Amino acid sequence: MQQTIILIRLKLILFLLFLKVSFAQNSTASPYSLGGLGDVTFKGNVINRMMGGVSVFSDSIHANLNNPASLGELKLTTFSVGIHYKNTQISSSDSRDNSRTGSLDYIAVSIPTKFFSFSFGVIPYSSVGYRLQANSLSQQDEDIVSRYEGRGGTNKSFFTVGFKILKFVSLGGTVNYNFGKITTQASNQNENLDYGTFLSNESSLSGLDYELGTHFKFNISKKIIIESFFTYKPENFLNSRNKRVYFTRSLQNQNIGDVKEVDLASENLDLLKLRIGQSYKYGLSFSKDKKWFVGTQYSFAQSENFKNDFINQSNISYENANSLSFGGFLIPDYSSITDYWKRIVYRAGFRNENTGINIDNSILKEKVYSIGGSFPIGGYYSASNVSGFSNLNVGFEFGTRGINSESLVKESFWALRIGLSLNDLWFIKRKYN
Repeated sequence: MQQTIILIRLKLILFLLFLKVSFAQNSTASPYSLGGLGDVTFKGNVINRMMGGVSVFSDSIHANLNNPASLGELKLTTFSVGIHYKNTQISSSDSRDNSRTGSLDYIAVSIPTKFFSFSFGVIPYSSVGYRLQANSLSQQDEDIVSRYEGRGGTNKSFFTVGFKILKFVSLGGTVNYNFGKITTQASNQNENLDYGTFLSNESSLSGLDYELGTHFKFNISKKIIIESFFTYKPENFLNSRNKRVYFTRSLQNQNIGDVKEVDLASENLDLLKLRIGQSYKYGLSFSKDKKWFVGTQYSFAQSENFKNDFINQSNISYENANSLSFGGFLIPDYSSITDYWKRIVYRAGFRNENTGINIDNSILKEKVYSIGGSFPIGGYYSASNVSGFSNLNVGFEFGTRGINSESLVKESFWALRIGLSLNDLWFIKRKYN
């Protein structure tokens, strides 16, 4: 019986990993991903996102990927993976379109030791995915079709250490290796000519950064817990190795004609350092153990000095980004043996974000509402007063981004997010069937 249960659960893990591979190549379809390094798609694990991105909560059985110092609370080895499916309606002043995307959100392993805990994994951090078209007339009144496409993004492989220095104070730090590739292509095609002209840009990105954090957790009364955290990431740089090619391609059979690679070294554009400004997060919460939690978080990123001389985007500028989040959860009865639904952790939240991207003198803003639940896996263990060490986390997000105008579009979207948090007691041997 026990072997059958373990086999079923292993199949569940493999199924989710298969979904991860299937979705990984298609994580955004937004015209706004042409700014900066693309859409910053990672806002935390599914548990955090269901609470509007609030990352101040810490406990002994979950890994918090946005708060390195929270690892000081970890007591169980934890495997975390998250995926999502997103449906977006894109509307302009004269048209409407829909896109559907999905991807891996994160995969991580977190391990406690006697003196500290550490975590490692991979996070797809930002994503580029857009396809735009503009029609115009030449001087000879011939139809010209201009197309602009982009794809790729950046990823993080990370290593985090967190530990307690006092009963109520933890410190932590994360080192990230950032890597990825972004490809853009622009073309002009005259419908009366067989060959169109194409410009292809490719940037290979890499670099290191680190983040430091502190976490406070203590009782302000017999039952009420207060938590706060602060993280800081200094300014860092991404190395961008660039390549630019002009070529012609037949509209009839897609055969490529003339190809010319641009000498970027003569323009000092072959290797650039992209400045990523400093950032910080601060959160505060109140909770009652295994009953309820409410928290808020403010995030800031100094992005006003970002520029990429390799990509000419005259209508885009940058300012400092910030976001404000609120969220919480409620557990009807953590120790209920007879009613599974009372042991579910019900979560909700809200996030209001200024992305720091200015397009045609309009600041790109995003508002997101989220709801969801954490479903215990493995039942309730009365001997240790622990309910479902592992969790299946399911959440929904509903939001908008941008505005509907002559030069901009409005995105209305919903997303289904699924996360799995497994630990060493997931395979605990049952004494009773």
